[in-house]
Amino acid sequence: MPAARVDSSLSRGARSADAAPGPSAPRSIRLTAAWTGAGAALVCAVVAIAAVAVCWLPAAGETGSARSALHAGVLTFLAALHGGITVDGLSADFVPLGMTLLVAAVSWRAGAGLARAADDVEDLTLRSLAEAAAVQAGTFAAVCGVAAGFATLGTSSVSVVPAVLAGLILFGGTGGIAFVRATALGSEIGSRTPDWVGPSLRAAAAGVAVYLAAGAALVIGSLVVHHQQVEALSRQVGGGWSGAPVLLLGALAAPNAVVAAASYLAGPGFALGSGSGVGLSSTVHGTVPAFPLLGAVPSGPATTPVWLLAGATPIAAGLCLARVARADAESWRLRLRNAAAAAAVAVVAGIALAWLGGGAIGSGRLRAFGASPWQFGLALGAGLAVVSGAALGALAGVAWWRSRDDELPGVMRATLTAVTSMVTRDDPGDADEDGKLAG
Repeated sequence: MPAARVDSSLSRGARSADAAPGPSAPRSIRLTAAWTGAGAALVCAVVAIAAVAVCWLPAAGETGSARSALHAGVLTFLAALHGGITVDGLSADFVPLGMTLLVAAVSWRAGAGLARAADDVEDLTLRSLAEAAAVQAGTFAAVCGVAAGFATLGTSSVSVVPAVLAGLILFGGTGGIAFVRATALGSEIGSRTPDWVGPSLRAAAAGVAVYLAAGAALVIGSLVVHHQQVEALSRQVGGGWSGAPVLLLGALAAPNAVVAAASYLAGPGFALGSGSGVGLSSTVHGTVPAFPLLGAVPSGPATTPVWLLAGATPIAAGLCLARVARADAESWRLRLRNAAAAAAVAVVAGIALAWLGGGAIGSGRLRAFGASPWQFGLALGAGLAVVSGAALGALAGVAWWRSRDDELPGVMRATLTAVTSMVTRDDPGDADEDGKLAG
């Protein structure tokens, strides 16, 4: 072989060797993924054990034990995964969402930390990154399964298989997303995703966020208005350390109340047990458990301020969705498409939120608790679709009229320019672009 060809072959081989990751690189990132996934589960378990010990042991006195607190803390962590738990022989699906959000936050940080570690390893392939994400989520789920086999307290327990599946789904939906967004996997997935997915997700998030914000405002206002009932229920559960667990549960269940309030404003309302319902037009419920947060539940039809909030919420949410959909597309056809897709995404989000925020507590009267997933999801999506569609349609019509400036009287032209300038982010001089009703 000529010398020039040998040198060329050697140089190509050297470049290939430099481009290929060394065998230790994928192994090191997988090891990092394993211990960060396991560490996230252990951190969540330790936090739950500490919270149980602080709230339970002082109130239990001589009847409490460190071993019982340990098992109860691990059960609390596993219950937060929303995979189902058996308490005193009764199945309970209702979980304070604050617990789930805490686990999700720890998982997100673990995924983001693994992404930072991956940045320090040179020449990692997409396959190595995907394997690292799978190892991290799998290790988290495996630790949850081991904990489920360990955490049995009397007749209270968590099944191993549901705990593993719930841990895998929760970590994949939080830590996995954080890892993908911060690595080359995000760009790769984005390049393979249809162009309407990102704008639709952002628009749906804007609309759902408005509903949740309105629900939070309603919960806070109702607590203020019904503070006497809340204080009476707080006195019933006792003071001092005996009331600390109930106070902590009330704080952790606040997100559940926000979801129920959002469903209340959307129209379907929510249930406080079998045969009971709380809605805008009527409220029918019997004796509720002595839980302070339930003191804020209305006992009759909605008042005028609540009706005003219920009317303003879908309008504000739909306008926010329409604005995001409009900003992410150049033609009105694409904007309407993104808005329609966002409304469909909102239906799924509403179903998921209501399912996470509600659930059965035993098999008796409280077997139906919280908002109905399908009713809330459909009401949420319908409200967003109607308002955003009307808003985008009106803006499209106004833009078409603005494109015909020469045919409009001066006063009408100035009025349309002022109105569209207030509700859009475009300058008044952009009429030519807005007027293009491209297909």
